[in-house]
Amino acid sequence: MEYVSWMNVMAYDLHGVWDGTNPIGSHVYAHTNLTEIDQAMDLFWRNDVDPKKINLGIGFYGRSFQLADSGCWKPGCTFKGGASEGACTKNSGTLSYKEIMQIIDQHNLTPYHDKEAAVKYVTWNEDQWVSYDDQETFQQKIQYANKLGLGGMLVW
Repeated sequence: MEYVSWMNVMAYDLHGVWDGTNPIGSHVYAHTNLTEIDQAMDLFWRNDVDPKKINLGIGFYGRSFQLADSGCWKPGCTFKGGASEGACTKNSGTLSYKEIMQIIDQHNLTPYHDKEAAVKYVTWNEDQWVSYDDQETFQQKIQYANKLGLGGMLVW
């Protein structure tokens, strides 16, 4: 890292509908997950990268899936494809934060907060699933970055 002043680590889009072609199967996982982020950061530490040269990236949207089995809604369950497209994003498999909040309000949903992974997810209409960050999970990731002494954060 001698010739690098700083770099951005995209700690989002770790999973998405592209996992459908994964040899281990089409499994639903959050697009951002602090456990996996921590494992990735360990690669930098093993190579003596100065934490101050790293900016942690977080995404202000969610990755969404259509579940293969409506009775299986936790991470690790299988999916058929992207969830229904949002009114604004018009893209199966991606929802804006605003679209996610509208879905939560419209369906009176209670999000599940995976505190270890520092991410939230909800299901609706029996087979729709989305993972996302909000103020609470962003705060967890900010605390994580501060604990490591990272150089900063970025939002995508």
